[in-house]
Amino acid sequence: MDLSTVKLIEYGVAFLALYVTTFYILVYLKNRKHLADAPRQNGWEPKISVIVPAYNEEKNIARCLDSLLGSDYPESKLEILVIDDGSKDNTLKAAKAYEKKGVKVFHKKNSGKANSLNYGIERASGEIIATLDADSYILRDTIRRMLPHFNEKAVVAVTAAVKTEPPKNFIQELQKVEYIYTLFSRRLLCFIDAVHVTPGPFSMFRKWVFDEIGGFDPNNILEDQEIAMRIQSYNYKIRSSLDASVYTEVPESFLGLLNQRTRWHRGGLHNAAKYTKLIGPSYGDLGMIVMPLGLIAVAAIFAVIFVSLYYYFFTIHPAFVDMGSFLFLINPIHIIGVTILLLTLGWIFAGMQFFKGEGINPLMVILYVVSYAYLITLFWLSAIFKELTMKRMTWEAG
Repeated sequence: MDLSTVKLIEYGVAFLALYVTTFYILVYLKNRKHLADAPRQNGWEPKISVIVPAYNEEKNIARCLDSLLGSDYPESKLEILVIDDGSKDNTLKAAKAYEKKGVKVFHKKNSGKANSLNYGIERASGEIIATLDADSYILRDTIRRMLPHFNEKAVVAVTAAVKTEPPKNFIQELQKVEYIYTLFSRRLLCFIDAVHVTPGPFSMFRKWVFDEIGGFDPNNILEDQEIAMRIQSYNYKIRSSLDASVYTEVPESFLGLLNQRTRWHRGGLHNAAKYTKLIGPSYGDLGMIVMPLGLIAVAAIFAVIFVSLYYYFFTIHPAFVDMGSFLFLINPIHIIGVTILLLTLGWIFAGMQFFKGEGINPLMVILYVVSYAYLITLFWLSAIFKELTMKRMTWEAG
């Protein structure tokens, strides 16, 4: 392959990155005055059933349930169902200690998170179904802040603002920035009706939507994304709240993060293949921009790897280039790259303005931007390798 072809690939990837960055910046500029807006509370207090699927969560289940019981939502209208999915530790015992406080605890043979959620939905009596991961906890006002987003009849699901617990090390510090950045991005997607995930840590659904489109897919390891994409396929709407907080446990080690993201990316690949029908004008910006660009981005990652290897092995290595020669090696592609980097930094710092109370370290934002491209490439390589070797995905490996 000659250099001109490599250059064509390089410019194609750069154009894609610049296009995506510019698109989201334009969405932000158009809606920036309404990002923090929340629908007015109208006194609506439906019965809510919170389903807590749990597998080996002995150390977290009490904190999770205490947060629900400490909510400012009326106790008589809050049903809590813990579904122990065949845990091997004392999760069931810890959960049963809350039965005297009105929590309903069920035990079933291990069959995965989606089956546990469906098991709970079948036994729930609430008008609204909420799903809360056992390693997560909500704040006192989280439920009340989410409910007003259901004021619009076409809205069938609402997501909370998923944040990380206080970080203990560098890996968790990076994830804290990532989660905040994701919140900001997901909020923007609301304005173009393109939210395509209802995060497991805490999301709410109208119960009737499960009767119409079915429950969570038990064969899908990324069930929170799959159900959201299925909701979108029925042309219903999903909204995201910036001020309804839920805090979740995140991996402490790089290996734990790699395993988690490998699973997420593999699940994402399966869901993208399953919902290619969402690509097209029938689904608005989701179908014409977000979904197509998501698929193209995967190919772009491998194009970047190819181009990097080509330059490393077939051109002059930077270590042997003096400063004068280096200046001659600078071309428009580098200028585009720097432009994208600066726009991305500006973009993330703009998002951070909505989360000043989270104590984000500006240095960590820069480190996140610089390192993320390498990390996501590694995650995708791991996901593709495990797909090719057909390694089984499980909730336990989660």
